[in-house]
Amino acid sequence: MRGFFEELKQRRVYRVALAYGVAASALVQVGGTVLPIFHAPEWTQQLFVALLALGFPLALVLAWAFDITSTGIQRTISSGSHLNRRAVWALALAGSIIAGVALAGYWFWQPWKTSAPRLTNSSLGEKSIAVLPFENLSVEKENAFFADGVQDQILTDLAKVADLKVIGHTSVQDYKSGLTRDLRKIGEQLGVAYLLEGSVQRSGNKLRISAQLFDSRNAQQRWADTYDRDLSDVFVIQSEIAQKIVSQLRAAISPEEIARIEEKPTKDMTAYDLYLQAKELVEGYLNAQDPKESFLKAIRLLDEATTRDPGFVLAYCYAARAHDLLYFLDLDPTPDRVVRGLVAAETALRLAPHSAEAHLSMADFFFRCRRDYERADQQLALAAPELPNSTAFLTLSGYINRRQGKWKEAEKNLGRAVALEPRSINAVNLLVDTYVLLRRFDDGMAEYDRAIAAGLDFPIIHLRRELIHFAKTGEVNILRQAVGKVPEDLDVGGGETPLRIMLAMIDHDYSRATQALAASRRENFQEVDFSFYYPRAWYEGIIARAASDQSTAREKFGLARTILEQRLTIKPNDPRTLAVLAQTEAGGGETERAIADGRRALDLMPAANDAYDHPLVKQGLAQVYTWTGQPEAAIALLKELFSVPGYLTYGYLRVDPAWDPLRGNPAFEHFVASLAPK
Repeated sequence: MRGFFEELKQRRVYRVALAYGVAASALVQVGGTVLPIFHAPEWTQQLFVALLALGFPLALVLAWAFDITSTGIQRTISSGSHLNRRAVWALALAGSIIAGVALAGYWFWQPWKTSAPRLTNSSLGEKSIAVLPFENLSVEKENAFFADGVQDQILTDLAKVADLKVIGHTSVQDYKSGLTRDLRKIGEQLGVAYLLEGSVQRSGNKLRISAQLFDSRNAQQRWADTYDRDLSDVFVIQSEIAQKIVSQLRAAISPEEIARIEEKPTKDMTAYDLYLQAKELVEGYLNAQDPKESFLKAIRLLDEATTRDPGFVLAYCYAARAHDLLYFLDLDPTPDRVVRGLVAAETALRLAPHSAEAHLSMADFFFRCRRDYERADQQLALAAPELPNSTAFLTLSGYINRRQGKWKEAEKNLGRAVALEPRSINAVNLLVDTYVLLRRFDDGMAEYDRAIAAGLDFPIIHLRRELIHFAKTGEVNILRQAVGKVPEDLDVGGGETPLRIMLAMIDHDYSRATQALAASRRENFQEVDFSFYYPRAWYEGIIARAASDQSTAREKFGLARTILEQRLTIKPNDPRTLAVLAQTEAGGGETERAIADGRRALDLMPAANDAYDHPLVKQGLAQVYTWTGQPEAAIALLKELFSVPGYLTYGYLRVDPAWDPLRGNPAFEHFVASLAPK
């Protein structure tokens, strides 16, 4: 062996091995940087690394057999020829082992891999497309909504083709027209192979629409055309463009799909203008300063549209949705609102018995206004064949699946919704929310990572990601840092103010908690699942109770109770409202009444009726028992809550002041410890 190693040194094999390692490392770094720039598939990078590894044992063998001299490459003469054959095999084996170890280490390192999976060109479907906002070239800038309407209608027409994947309206709206667009990056963020751009110029009764189809993988134009027609031909132009795109993408299209694409929603262009304005208001209610006023304005516009065209089916569908949401979100939970929602949905179905949009509208009504999930499912089944790319259909399906306790189906439908709307905060939140309910916290955080990589890099997304981490671990500092990074006036639906209050109360800083509440101008705040509004007095009572200010706590909880009782006169026997009412009674010292109302709320909401709301109502009763000095009953309910999907988590039980009365109880402490993440 001594002779063998001396031979290695003499033949400069050590030098070659060291030089090859340095050069290969440099080439790997260069390749990892350059190949992605040219959008090379991931497998090319892996193949590049594998070839470098395979070259190492070959380099050692060549270094043993040959030497570079002043006269050129010469075959090396062995000082011990008996070593030569064995040495070649030994070098090849040693080199292969070293290369294999290096390759395995590099495989686990994977420098091309980011925290969130990146869609590569090879993973994009050939029949996938996003319709980007069209540029408004009209002199009258108020026609911008009309340009948006043209874009949206083309998108809607394409979405009717089952053989296509079409990205939804919300995810494309941030790619504003008139700006330089990085088509490759947009295609990667949206996960599509093709992008459609265009412009609209409207002047009086004349209309010019231009459209261009691009391959997002190389930013090359695939097709383009310009249409100069009368304004009344706008629907014909939109259907022609949609069918041209279908042809360019070589997608299969049935006669029924062609008929649906060519169908005109209305013959009255003024009614269509009104509809477009209203649709924008309904779709954007999550970002509205005053959602109730947005819905009411949309309804006024839609009523005017249907007065002009009593056969305008889509206008009735959107009117029904606005009425349903006003009721469901408790913005106007009156019987009249339910009646108006039903009339609008029934009118749409009467005018178009086979309309998928009309059936979807009726399903939405049964879900939001009647809690009749079976009939909602029946309507969805009728709508499904004609809505292959409908995010509204998929999210509504997911909503209903969760209420029925069909968690796998909910995850599947909401996952498909996110695939079609990767930049829709609402779609992403619903999927993440489902993971949270299932206490699959890592999946929820990973989904937010993917959303951030897709372009939803907003403070609210980062905050909600860290809120999941808090729910999992109870680590307050991480949540405190996340809240500190968002703008002080950020309060989406009133959801951030309760977080600021909770953090202050964890620190026993009740003055800061009061200041956090006073800083918001809102009178009602959403919390937990963003479908129930808590009155300001509720939080005033919670803060006073934690600060041991019993007289103020009774006063504020009494005020909150009055507000909730008023809601119950409008929406009698609503379990969620009754459960919160019971907690205000417990906070105000009315023990017997609180327990009676809490139990009645639970009786009204059995798990078989609603797998989503039942745990929320049961959690309310557990809170009542906690505040009225009945720890055994509270702990028994908490154990039941952790046996089913729900919002209550280890993190909240560990530090949320709401459960402070149970701290120090051995049974409670043992139970909480058993929930700690392993």
